[in-house]
Amino acid sequence: MTTERFPSTDEPEASRAGEPCARHATRAGSETIKVPRSISSSELLDGQLSVTIDHEGMRYVLRATRAGKLILTK
Repeated sequence: MTTERFPSTDEPEASRAGEPCARHATRAGSETIKVPRSISSSELLDGQLSVTIDHEGMRYVLRATRAGKLILTK
């Protein structure tokens, strides 16, 4: 079983000189790799301490702690 690794989206494109742009990365056989979408926690929380996420009929709460960590609970 092989594990695919994705380029870090935390680094600016310029710091990954020589690597293909994540949007255009390919592997052997010219298959396009879909890079997971990245959303900052500040954008997701939008100034709130928590946000409710509905997923497949279940409701979850994503909460930011005072220590700067994120907790996801049912």
